[in-house]
Amino acid sequence: MLIVVGVVTVGAVALAALAFALVSTSLRAEVLDRAVEEARFTVGVLAVERLGHRVRPGDIEASGLADDLRRRDIDAYVDVGGTDDFVSGLDVPVGPEVVSAETAELLAQGNVAAQWIETREVPYLVVAARLPSGGADFYLFTEVTDVERALDQLRLVLFGASLVVVLLGGVAGWRVAHQAGSLADTIDQLTAARDRERRFVADVSHELRTPVTALVHEAAELASGIEHLPVEQRRVVELLEEDVRRLRDLVEELLELSRLDAADDHVELDLRDVEVERFLHAVVERRLPGAEVWAPGGLTVRTDRRRLERIVANLVDNARTHGEGRDVILRAEMAGPTLVIEVADRGPGVPDAQLQRIFDRFAKGDTARAGVGSGLGLAIAREHARVLRAALNARNRPEGGLAVEVRVPVTVVTDL
Repeated sequence: MLIVVGVVTVGAVALAALAFALVSTSLRAEVLDRAVEEARFTVGVLAVERLGHRVRPGDIEASGLADDLRRRDIDAYVDVGGTDDFVSGLDVPVGPEVVSAETAELLAQGNVAAQWIETREVPYLVVAARLPSGGADFYLFTEVTDVERALDQLRLVLFGASLVVVLLGGVAGWRVAHQAGSLADTIDQLTAARDRERRFVADVSHELRTPVTALVHEAAELASGIEHLPVEQRRVVELLEEDVRRLRDLVEELLELSRLDAADDHVELDLRDVEVERFLHAVVERRLPGAEVWAPGGLTVRTDRRRLERIVANLVDNARTHGEGRDVILRAEMAGPTLVIEVADRGPGVPDAQLQRIFDRFAKGDTARAGVGSGLGLAIAREHARVLRAALNARNRPEGGLAVEVRVPVTVVTDL
């Protein structure tokens, strides 16, 4: 009897601990990913566009960045290297004082660093990021009281389930099933909350499309009469039109990412025959006519042409933007049942430590390859690759430049 009780006890405790660890890890990872993406957008996009190389305390208010932080309900502490730092709210902790030495060291190295802390009995997730110019350090705080409360409730549910199993054993099997159902409901609620957040991002992006489209037309109409404006105002109109178009592109890319987030792993592919050499020449003709194409003639494969074209086009755009479009070469070959397409440029390359980060959303932290892009192109390519069960890899070329390859499982229609 004691052996049976012991086995039941160990099994119940192990299962409860495993379930709690899985749910806790998943929930925390979701919160962390969202906070890091928010920090990269705030610092890598908004702050870079609105602030200069040297940031003074009043610049954040004057640039409108402070109002933007307040509108998006972001608590921030900005260390500008002086005695008068910027704080977005009354209860925001002093960033440099609450983070660990390890986090501070990662920040000093130019990385985006995150840390779970508790100050004044309030739990926070703090994400620290430095402007590429080094002019200011941003500490963005997310209060995670609701997350901790949900995990505490889940811990109680699991403890109760384990206790019931230990006390009643096999006799109370129906009770165990009931508790398991409660756990499933809790997990479903957490999953539903994540889905609601994704829908919120998609809805916001959709709502932005109409006013942004109107802004594009209005800017274009203003630019059409630019020759009638005084010389000193023409540059302002040109900048306005360029910024509005960039905003339009950003909204469109956010919408595309939202659609990709909503797609599950079993999305139906639109399989078509693709003649590889002609396909690559068509992409190059639209995106970068000066690029070279090296592909075996007569090779036809069956895959989702639209998704493959989106991936290759974004890789070519990345080479044009960050590699300055110099000596870009597209290579294609078969490796067993896998089609390998590589896009190589002669740009400055990427530090080895940041190679895997270039596929993250809003990844524009490396100053060597910082450009006018939104930082979403390679992230969109990665999401399309996920749907195709493909893999994206980047490497620095020994002779200089960056090479990014996509490896796509395909069916060969006509062999070499």
